[in-house]
Amino acid sequence: MMILWHFPHTVNRSFKPAYDNIQWINNEADFEKWCKGNTGYPLVDAGMRQLNETGYMHNRVRMVVASFLTKHLLIDWRWGEAYFAEKLLDYEQASNIGGWQWACGCGNDAAPYFRVFNPELQAKKFDPKNKYIHYWVPELKQQKHVKPIVEHAFARERVLKVFKTALAQ
Repeated sequence: MMILWHFPHTVNRSFKPAYDNIQWINNEADFEKWCKGNTGYPLVDAGMRQLNETGYMHNRVRMVVASFLTKHLLIDWRWGEAYFAEKLLDYEQASNIGGWQWACGCGNDAAPYFRVFNPELQAKKFDPKNKYIHYWVPELKQQKHVKPIVEHAFARERVLKVFKTALAQ
């Protein structure tokens, strides 16, 4: 709340101004898949489905889905922040904006831009028995889950190039 109070521009601009130079892709079809929990990444999809059904999501999953949206799909953090604002029962503006900017890498005490969560590794680490994932993505048990909309290694290399270019301006 202190950050938002002293830096009110962070409501709609990055705390670190250089990050406002990022050339987002903002693909609406990919955003819709993310919103509905149909990205092909089970942990991301479980989190989004939980959010849509309950209005809640654990903080670790919030970080993963935010990183995925901003870094795998190169969709502006503001789109995700606005979606969470509509859906979260525990929504609080300063925390939500701070969380999104942290995950994107553009906040005051953010994860470095080159930190790109691998959703598959995050799932293995935090849901090793797939209990959470199978609850929210039951079709995974029958191996009927959608294929990933973007490959992790490709997405990681792409976001690193885009962010480096933006920061060099």
